[in-house]
Amino acid sequence: MKINKRGLLGISPLIFFLLFFVVAALIGGDFAKVPVTVVFFFSSIYAVSITRGLSLPDRVRVFGRGAGTTKMMFIVWIILCAGGFASSAEAMGCIKETVDCILMFLPSQYIFASIFIAGCFISMATGSGLGSIVAVGPIAVGVAHSTGADMALMCAIVVCGAMFGDNLSFISDTTIIATNTQGCQLKDKFMVNIWMALPAAIVTIILYLVMGKSMAASPVTDSVNYIKIIPYISVIAMAVLGVDVLVLLLVGTLMCGVMGMCYGDFDFFGWMAAIEKGMLGMGSLVIIILLAAGLMALIEHNGGLEYITRKCQTLIRGRRSAEAVIVLLAAIACICTAMNTIAIIAVAPTAKNISERYGIDPRKTASLMDTSTCIVEELIPYSLHLLPAAALGGITATSLIPYVYYTYALLFFLILSIIFNIPRLKPLARKDMKE
Repeated sequence: MKINKRGLLGISPLIFFLLFFVVAALIGGDFAKVPVTVVFFFSSIYAVSITRGLSLPDRVRVFGRGAGTTKMMFIVWIILCAGGFASSAEAMGCIKETVDCILMFLPSQYIFASIFIAGCFISMATGSGLGSIVAVGPIAVGVAHSTGADMALMCAIVVCGAMFGDNLSFISDTTIIATNTQGCQLKDKFMVNIWMALPAAIVTIILYLVMGKSMAASPVTDSVNYIKIIPYISVIAMAVLGVDVLVLLLVGTLMCGVMGMCYGDFDFFGWMAAIEKGMLGMGSLVIIILLAAGLMALIEHNGGLEYITRKCQTLIRGRRSAEAVIVLLAAIACICTAMNTIAIIAVAPTAKNISERYGIDPRKTASLMDTSTCIVEELIPYSLHLLPAAALGGITATSLIPYVYYTYALLFFLILSIIFNIPRLKPLARKDMKE
């Protein structure tokens, strides 16, 4: 379907969303009071109403096409399975026993840093930030309940670890798309990215170690039923081995069901009820994701992203400003789409043209796009990282944003890399470039 060029009006649904959200929060005195689902609902109505040249059914069809993509449906499946696994694991005691095991062997001052590092390794191994969140999230939530640690902080730690691998992993879809669109190798982009991600991770780990010193001592556990830990350990092992996140969640849920019935924690119908409880708990998250995807499809149809691209390019004055504009374009696209993968695809051609015109190394361009979209993914309250983590903790996504310390550290080193041209790269050999 043809894209309309509607200028500022094309991006106005996003402006409507942000204003609605902020004004409602200011009136209520708390962002947590604002239901994101309702804000997206009214923003979607507004987006449909301003779309011209189409009948109402066709406008809704554009909305539905965005919400019903294969990728969106796969994400919905993952979220529902994550809810089912977490709830059935909790019902049969898997989460409790795993948390007790961690608290027995791990000093309390190391818990924050350990959860972050675990998330980093799992996200690096799987290449999926969402996969890391659904694997580590239930344990972090259990630790928060057992130790009295701030739930928003614990969930934010999980999100930060997930973002590390999503940004760096060789099998991350964002990394693969960023490098392929800019014509460079995965390893080359990794070597550029590591100059930003590694210092940020080190700073974050030190911060968590310092914060851990003031954490109360973990409660003493007399014994742990190690057999009940098997489903969770199996999920972690499958994640590290690269098993698809949907498969490992289904296998984990099945293991919880079998072991729960063997131990008498529930019967078959009790297991089904636990799965249903977990899925229903993710219901609002699924609604938000579908509404957000449909809203962004209408913004794109109305030329909102094209309008932003034209305006941003007028800000370029040299290499540094060109790099900053690439970051800005990718960030705004991520705000509009709520998905870093789609954002990179949207801005990649423009970013390549800018980098060729102003002499920016393609490895740096790929790194800038990937890093900026990952940062935004942790700072918008409707992202596919914050929402699942918040849902597992039973809190609002906005409550996590103040605690995503790795994100702020990464943003700082991203700015430094642009200002001081870090790292200084040697020109790519012809054999290292992709046509």
